[in-house]
Amino acid sequence: MDQLKLFEQPNDYTQHKKYINGVFKSKDDLINDLRNNGKQNIYRVLSFGGGTQSAHLLEDHLQGKIHYDFIVFADTGAEPQFIHEQVAWWQDRQKQFNNRTPFIIATHNSMEGGLEEMLHRYILTDYQRFQMPVYCNTINEDGQEVKAGIMPRQCTVDFKIVPVKQAVRRAVLGRLNRTTKQKMPDNIAFVIDIGFSYDEINRISLQQSPQFKYIYLAYPLVEQGLTTQDSIKFLQDNQLPEKRSRCYFCPFNCDKPEIGMDWAEIIHEEPLSFLKACYFDTMLRNVVLNGGKRIKSIPYFHYSRRPLAEVYAAEYSYYFRQYESELSKWIGEWLDKIEQKYGQLIPV
Repeated sequence: MDQLKLFEQPNDYTQHKKYINGVFKSKDDLINDLRNNGKQNIYRVLSFGGGTQSAHLLEDHLQGKIHYDFIVFADTGAEPQFIHEQVAWWQDRQKQFNNRTPFIIATHNSMEGGLEEMLHRYILTDYQRFQMPVYCNTINEDGQEVKAGIMPRQCTVDFKIVPVKQAVRRAVLGRLNRTTKQKMPDNIAFVIDIGFSYDEINRISLQQSPQFKYIYLAYPLVEQGLTTQDSIKFLQDNQLPEKRSRCYFCPFNCDKPEIGMDWAEIIHEEPLSFLKACYFDTMLRNVVLNGGKRIKSIPYFHYSRRPLAEVYAAEYSYYFRQYESELSKWIGEWLDKIEQKYGQLIPV
């Protein structure tokens, strides 16, 4: 057995096609290239998601193993409350270490309400851009629903990665007494660490920001060959919070508690959030079936391509009786916000 282990290959990113084809570089190579191109002031940034992998990197920062000039949490407007509590826990831990790295809370530039605002805007107005990876069905010649793939996962870029870039750009321009409309000095660059693990290497799609050419992305956990489970074990071994970061209605939630992104955790820890997810799931199909959207497939939040309220019928019925008034209040508040911000609502 020991002899066999000698022949086992570690998670070597340099052997992966994404690295070989130049989709991304190592962080050291990025920084060396930037310095050789006159970028003498390089700001190092952690894109902190509040969950496991980026928490691993944040702990390394607090322990002095890695340096960041900024820590940025992008609030998608749809994280479970336990993730907000986890973020607050890490902010307290930073204070305990007397670490003074700026910790910035960022939001979407125009939709401060995040993904909740995007979904309500999509459902209630003529807004056409949809940014979530929902599961889709289509109708075949026999009038039956059949699988039709999944929508592109644009929400991570639009509501997490881009707000982080905008936040650190504003912060540095502010230090230089420049406005956000002014140019970044030619000698400045940013390297933002993204907490993708080696098992998520296929999520890497670029190394240079398409929005800002002086911003680059690095993937230190990938370089270390660490998987999601490695980060979870690191947090467990050090008695640190380990809940997985994601939105409460994320279609990538599943029914496997061991993965840490299961619907049961949302349903039982935050039943009102579960009811909100059911509301969005139902209303999204309604507005698409009404024919006013470019999406022609039938969307579902659940991987089984069935309504959430049907998949978890007993839980839905039980919690709806308890939280109906809170849910109605939340819906009413969003109706008012969307109408005030975007004008006339469409019938749904």
